[in-house]
Amino acid sequence: MGRVAGAGGRRIFRQDAIVFARKTAQRQRLLSRRTATDLQCSTQGIFSQSRLFSSHNPPNQTEPSSSLKHDSETNPRDPAKSTNDPNSSAAELPSVTDSRRSNLNQKFSQTMDNLQARVLTASQTLNDITGYSSIEGIKKENDALEAQLAEAHVRVRNARQAYKTSNTKRATTQREVTTLLARKDTWSPTDLERFTELYRTDHVLEGEVSGAQEALTEAEAEEQSLSQRLNAGILKRYHEEQIWSDRIRRASTWGTWGLMGMNFVLFVVLQFFAEPWRRRRLVKGVVEEEKRVLEEVRGELEAVKLSLANKEEEAIPRPMQESLAVAPAEPEITTPPSAAVSWKDFITEPARWWAAAADLVSERRVDLRMKDASALALQGAAVGAAVAGSAVMLLVRRT
Repeated sequence: MGRVAGAGGRRIFRQDAIVFARKTAQRQRLLSRRTATDLQCSTQGIFSQSRLFSSHNPPNQTEPSSSLKHDSETNPRDPAKSTNDPNSSAAELPSVTDSRRSNLNQKFSQTMDNLQARVLTASQTLNDITGYSSIEGIKKENDALEAQLAEAHVRVRNARQAYKTSNTKRATTQREVTTLLARKDTWSPTDLERFTELYRTDHVLEGEVSGAQEALTEAEAEEQSLSQRLNAGILKRYHEEQIWSDRIRRASTWGTWGLMGMNFVLFVVLQFFAEPWRRRRLVKGVVEEEKRVLEEVRGELEAVKLSLANKEEEAIPRPMQESLAVAPAEPEITTPPSAAVSWKDFITEPARWWAAAADLVSERRVDLRMKDASALALQGAAVGAAVAGSAVMLLVRRT
């Protein structure tokens, strides 16, 4: 028993020593990295301060590379100094790149950030109004339950594996104990120590098996409970989403009817009120514009008439104007209409024939109505047709 305990103690001490050595090596590596990083940062800070407060011009692009090359040759153990440039690392800092941005770019970024925040706030407010926030809460709970169920599956798998391993170890121990008991009469001191160790191991494994069985039972029960809760959450979410979709569909239907009614009201208002008013206003404006234009044209015509009258008055000589003003107005001579002559007097007096013939070819103007002219034309056509018909009849009879 003492040997067994000593062997177990040496084994534990070796494992602890290995773990302690690994941790010590990791700490040394971390310390070396931190030292190198701190040294690099201090070197960069000193270099930047020397550039800021130095009175000389900054070195050329070739000088840092040569200095870095010299440092890499003198300090081969620090590869970070030979590969990283302080100027490039300082130029890649977020504060430096942010300071190089223009004011317009910064304002645009701030505006987009504010717009995104407002959009998210508006969407959250809309979800609160429509009642979708509670559904999102159920969704988050289901996601958490899914994660817990996945962890429960892992625990069940591990518990089952531990239970199988414990059973396998105990079965192996029991078989070895049975083998030793079969040759009990030929035991040696080593066999006795082995039997005692196997007996203790079997007792420990029995406790492990019972603990693994209890852990497996608890894990399976927890897995079943989480699965039931997840199924209930999924059903609840489906039910709530159905109710929410029905509500949104109902609201959209009423909204559609409302928009249709608003369109109808706008159509009636525009067709029966706004359009006539617009037409009246347009006609009134056109009439007023026409009146104004006519007044202007009349004024221009009056001005033209006055100017023409003034020119005519200026064209007439003054003595003639005085004579016209002094001379009395001559009385108008009116010719009395000739008395009506009967046909008998007209035939008996040949002088009247010559006067009538001369009047027919004279240049006297006669006012004639259109129907009188049409009647004369028809009479002439009838007389001509009668004369032509008579001539044709005479010719036919002679032949």
